[in-house]
Amino acid sequence: MLSKFLQLIKSRQHEIYLGSCVALIAIISYNLGQINSLKKTPISIKQGTMDNKQDNKLKADIFDAAKSEPNSKQLQNSKLETKLDTRVVASKNSDKYHYSWCSGAKRIKPENQIWFNSAQEAEAKGYVLAGNCTK
Repeated sequence: MLSKFLQLIKSRQHEIYLGSCVALIAIISYNLGQINSLKKTPISIKQGTMDNKQDNKLKADIFDAAKSEPNSKQLQNSKLETKLDTRVVASKNSDKYHYSWCSGAKRIKPENQIWFNSAQEAEAKGYVLAGNCTK
């Protein structure tokens, strides 16, 4: 039985090798995409620097976008945005609370909304953070 199986593998080794390579490339590509999406850095479009000055065109430089870090002005703006609305909302019909930017908060009907000034205030009233909500 084992010898028949090994003979089958030897007769199909090219197809098995090719299929394994395609599967590994697919897995690696998927994981690289997941890693890139976690960085949340947008791909910027810049004017390329080429030797021929007449042939300069706009192009997306993926590698520069991944390396770029936000400047101090962007950091200040993001800090201001997070400080603007620290309130949380809960529903009268649930024991979960949501930040205002979460999708769950947008689905609560206005007549069922209970607003708290902070997450600590909501937790003091017995509410817990919804699983699909992140800070």
